[in-house]
Amino acid sequence: MPDWLRLLPDADYRPQMNLRPGDARSYWQPSPEAESVLAERRRCLVDTPERYLRILPEGHEAVNEALAFIMALLERPACTPEQAAVELEPDWIVLSGDAERSHPVLGGAVIFPSSWAFEDKIGKPLHEVHAPVPGLQSSLGTSITTFLNRLAPHAAWERDNWGLSADPTLNHHPAIPIRRLAAAATLTNTWLRLEQQFLTRLPATNAILFGIRVTNHRLDHVVALPEAAQRLARILTSMSGEFAHYKGLQTARAPLVTALTRAAASSHT
Repeated sequence: MPDWLRLLPDADYRPQMNLRPGDARSYWQPSPEAESVLAERRRCLVDTPERYLRILPEGHEAVNEALAFIMALLERPACTPEQAAVELEPDWIVLSGDAERSHPVLGGAVIFPSSWAFEDKIGKPLHEVHAPVPGLQSSLGTSITTFLNRLAPHAAWERDNWGLSADPTLNHHPAIPIRRLAAAATLTNTWLRLEQQFLTRLPATNAILFGIRVTNHRLDHVVALPEAAQRLARILTSMSGEFAHYKGLQTARAPLVTALTRAAASSHT
């Protein structure tokens, strides 16, 4: 289970890097849910491969190095990008190591995006990829650039990103209709959508491998830990209106804060 108290700090909301040393071998290993996750990846890729798997002509060498790195960790034979897209649970993206071009996206397989389209990001520099996120570039842009410039080959780093959703499916591509958060949101029909992210630099091409492993956790299970309920209520309350809108929380925020506050209070009675 995720460490909810690490993921949900006891503080007002603000964008954070929250990087920590990672374990590359552990990150890419199959999970207990591997069978169902990989089946969903296969279905999506068969239906609309152009939506989820993209590689620029200049990106093949770096993508091949990234996949060789992952398969060596798993002690598996080399594979093609098409095979890796359906044999690995996490999504994977390869960024150029060229800092002067702001690390453009060279290729990857993103089958479980969180309401964004990989086909719109391919080839774009990282600051353009992040541009739709309110306040991210102004608050963390310099820190992100500094971190990537200093990232050493084979050094593994991890971080977490999360949002809330009314739909527990894994694939939230914007072309797919999913249930949206609304005023009827409760702790039992809302999920915390967790992205466990991974970063390392590849030594030969100097490219950067970025992994995204998505899992869903129903909110009443998350806040079974009373302190987590209290912290999440504070985070949602202090989130800017612009960011809440970006996260699709406009109408769901107030009822969820009320429910979270009650859950935290009930633990003390």
